[in-house]
Amino acid sequence: MINNKKNNITGYLILLPTLLAFGLVIFYPTVRAFFESFTNASIYYEAEFIGLENYLKILKNPEFWMAFRHTLTLVVLAVGLQYILGMAMALLLNEDLKGLGWVKYTIMIPWVIPVASTVVMFDWLVLPDYGLINMILRNIGLGHLTRYWFGDKNFAFPLVVIMHVWRNMPFYAITLYAGLKSIPKYFYEAADIDGASPWQKFFYITLPNLKYPSMIVIVLHVLWTFNNFDFIYLSTGGGPVGSTEVLATQIYQTAWNYYEYGHASAMGILMMLVMMVFSIFYIRLIRSDD
Repeated sequence: MINNKKNNITGYLILLPTLLAFGLVIFYPTVRAFFESFTNASIYYEAEFIGLENYLKILKNPEFWMAFRHTLTLVVLAVGLQYILGMAMALLLNEDLKGLGWVKYTIMIPWVIPVASTVVMFDWLVLPDYGLINMILRNIGLGHLTRYWFGDKNFAFPLVVIMHVWRNMPFYAITLYAGLKSIPKYFYEAADIDGASPWQKFFYITLPNLKYPSMIVIVLHVLWTFNNFDFIYLSTGGGPVGSTEVLATQIYQTAWNYYEYGHASAMGILMMLVMMVFSIFYIRLIRSDD
């Protein structure tokens, strides 16, 4: 009995540094932002309690809803394409085709490259004079189509989506590939005996058995993409003309360009609530299928 108590105390002491770091980095800023969202906190004057004024101001602001639509669009397109392409790559790797062995060792390169390096690489590709895309267009006689693609409001947002997909698709592929390896082969052998088609095996064997790996990668990347800041800020800064403005960059501008900390905190709390609702709903939906 005494040994069990000592082991429990030792375990708590081992966890204590992690819990303290978690509290300082995540819990304390979240609690402070929650209380600050009910004030008019700013660099210019002392904070005063103003109730729900910040939240009402946000809900009436058309720029907030524009950024919210951009954020949802980015999440749906990026996560959807990442999952579809990642699944296709995982299925391809699972076939053990000759010549694809090297792919398993190099596929994670885009994912481990820092975001800043990825943005610089894509920015170099779309430069107006020396960008690879524009050089190719000029060489094939389509020079009238050349432009700075990140500076065009019609192409900046699709480029941001492409950057997300290029970087994160390998993570989906490797995760789903690991899930495929865990599916017993006799499931497919039984399906072959019953005369099941490849699509039937995919929808009735592969997808159900990849439910939990899929849930993990989708939840993680929905939260990451919804909260993503660096891709947008480093590539377009929310422009041109607000065409790539998302909630994360809008919060940054509100806090550090306009110094409206209370207003920015309220926007952050709303983002957190949206992400919590999605996570709870999606996880319960997956578990309800059991």
